[in-house]
Amino acid sequence: MNEINSLFDRLKKSSLFKAIAAYAVFAFVIVQVASLVSDTFNLNQQFMKNLIWVFIIGFPFLALTAWAASSKFSTFKILGIFLLVLITGYGSGSYVWVNNFVLPDLKEELEKDNYVAAWDKLNLLNSFAPFFYNSESLDSEISLAVSLNIKESGVIVSWKPYTAEKDYEWRYVGFTPLKEFRLPRGVVHLKLEKEGFHTRHLVEANPSFLFDNHPIPPVFTLPQIEMYSQGSIPKGMVPIDGGRFIPALIGEGVTDYNLSTFYIDKYEVTNKAFKEFVDAKGYELFQFWTDMEFILDGESLSWEQARELMVDSTGSYGPSNWELGSFKEGEENLPVSGISWYEAQAYARFKGNILPPMYHWAKAAFPPTEIAAPISPVLLKKSNFSSKSIKNVGETGIGAYGTYDMAGNVSEWSWNIFGGRGLTLGGNYSDPAYSASSATPSPRFVRSESIGFRTVRLLNPRDMNPFGDPINRPAPKPPEFYKPFTDEEFKLYSRNFEVGYKDLNAKTLYIDESHSVWTKERIQIDVGYNNEKMDILIFRPKKSFNKVQSVLLYPGANYYRTPPNIDDVSPGEYGLDFIIKSGRALIWPAYKGSMNRITDMNISFPSTPDHFRLFRQLLSNWTVDTSRTIDYLQSREDFDSNGIFYVGMSYGGLFTPHVLLFENRFKAAILYVGGAYTNIPPMSDGKNHLPRLDIPILMLNGKQDYLVPAAAPTAMFASIGTPEDDKRLVFYDSGHWPLPRNQMIKETLAWIDKYSD
Repeated sequence: MNEINSLFDRLKKSSLFKAIAAYAVFAFVIVQVASLVSDTFNLNQQFMKNLIWVFIIGFPFLALTAWAASSKFSTFKILGIFLLVLITGYGSGSYVWVNNFVLPDLKEELEKDNYVAAWDKLNLLNSFAPFFYNSESLDSEISLAVSLNIKESGVIVSWKPYTAEKDYEWRYVGFTPLKEFRLPRGVVHLKLEKEGFHTRHLVEANPSFLFDNHPIPPVFTLPQIEMYSQGSIPKGMVPIDGGRFIPALIGEGVTDYNLSTFYIDKYEVTNKAFKEFVDAKGYELFQFWTDMEFILDGESLSWEQARELMVDSTGSYGPSNWELGSFKEGEENLPVSGISWYEAQAYARFKGNILPPMYHWAKAAFPPTEIAAPISPVLLKKSNFSSKSIKNVGETGIGAYGTYDMAGNVSEWSWNIFGGRGLTLGGNYSDPAYSASSATPSPRFVRSESIGFRTVRLLNPRDMNPFGDPINRPAPKPPEFYKPFTDEEFKLYSRNFEVGYKDLNAKTLYIDESHSVWTKERIQIDVGYNNEKMDILIFRPKKSFNKVQSVLLYPGANYYRTPPNIDDVSPGEYGLDFIIKSGRALIWPAYKGSMNRITDMNISFPSTPDHFRLFRQLLSNWTVDTSRTIDYLQSREDFDSNGIFYVGMSYGGLFTPHVLLFENRFKAAILYVGGAYTNIPPMSDGKNHLPRLDIPILMLNGKQDYLVPAAAPTAMFASIGTPEDDKRLVFYDSGHWPLPRNQMIKETLAWIDKYSD
């Protein structure tokens, strides 16, 4: 008992014990008070955990400091102890800071596919706590290695994130030739500078073909990025490098075109610039109006008659919204509007230019491979759409090559004629954002306050043939043209898609276990028509000991056009490795017309009566291919015979869903950027089968998808016969592909889980 009393006496006299006791009481009181007021001030559980961690980390600091102060140590030893405390404090503090503050925020940004914010937080970690997280894993999720093929050496390359939320400072990369460097995923803005050359601005998505890091093999080679010497570019214009591109316009499909280099106005023509034309008597000089065919309501007019219609609100020559031959005060930098197609063409001639042919306009507005690496999801947010008024030029989004306002603000006249009308492009301030990819016919004498223009200068006049020709489009069928079969008619139609029993004669060509996540198998089976065989690629998760579910992939158009070698096919190309990581097998058959079974590419993309006839046969082939694949999966003991799902991407979400009418072994279907496409049978036959689809269907689409506009998935979703609770349509702020990855993963896996036994 005396020993215990003696111990208490010593503790009472100990400054170390007093400091620790006081600290413990203080910490306890603070935690209790925080707990009491947590509901009032919305202090969540994570805050309470962090508060407790702060006191835990602070304890060794206090204890060591108090011990050193109360002991007879030399100054050197006390400094050593203090240094040890600092190192320990840095380590423990950094660990708590990284794992309780920065990483949770970073992962939250990743879940929202906000790669710029995640990149900034990753750089914060690299600066202050590089040893407390898996940097390689996070780097691969947030950023990608980039290569830039710039023709000129000694070019200074800078970049900044291209976001709608805020503007960023320029970040220096280096001089060309550049080694590979990393940039965050998403859209980035590049600046290229060299003394004696014009500064260039490029906006590009990452990954992309320009950066040589896109998972899909390119269908054509992009040329080197050019630099242009000072004085070579007309004032107020920017260069558009020549080469092949796919126009990002609704109705254009995936056909690529080749154009020579040309120049285009950086800004829409302003009131101030158009005033120069008016002051130069442009309306009165016939040289700017030659070879124009003036037609109003089907009647030809002379130049003299036509220009009497080209007056302002006071009767003077000029745009319809001017007064006394001039714009209103303070509106000099607004884009000129209220001018007809003819006036826009005359001004272009006055400047030594022409109106942009539609394909030249499209090449300047978007990157050459917008279909696979879109900038529009961000560009359109930064553009003047769905607003109440026109803005001064240059205030909204910069485009792919440094132009402004090609999307939104005012619609822009193009050179081409459609059905006797002029074409306007880009949409205007009052339009919804998706109109940026629409070509809208308007009478050439229309003088709308929402239509303006810009001009181009062609370096190769031969580009006008055929790109300057009138645009022709087949007239769309009215909705009532598409009618469903009666039950009896559908029964007869279904006979074309009946699949009988067939010995598959399955052979395993190889098993590749070199990948860390999956085992790749290449299986070959007999399909039972034309003595043909079909290869099936199976990507099976390695760490799986139970029967696995199967996801049958129906790929995009590139696998029916320019596929890679079948042995080089990888789930990473479409970013579908997450399916395997979730414990399911990805099944990728070489459907008829795809991969190593392409005989005539035109059959998969029919445009002639013969090709349409052969496409109908292709529908039957796909049904057989699907049935045989499922037969094979159900013959294996390591696969769940009842857990089979359909995933279609683009082409596989537009055309191959026809197999769902006749294959009832799928548990559910997921369509990425799919919809109802009326140009291809059976829809073009006037027969609409969608009401007969009753399988659970998830549809994930992009709002800014010019290839599959929002009307296509919306129409399909409304028409399918699936009960309301078993169908879901989600639109993202994205283009055609890719969709926001982490959001896509979340929706996909939740849908598969929902319909798993």
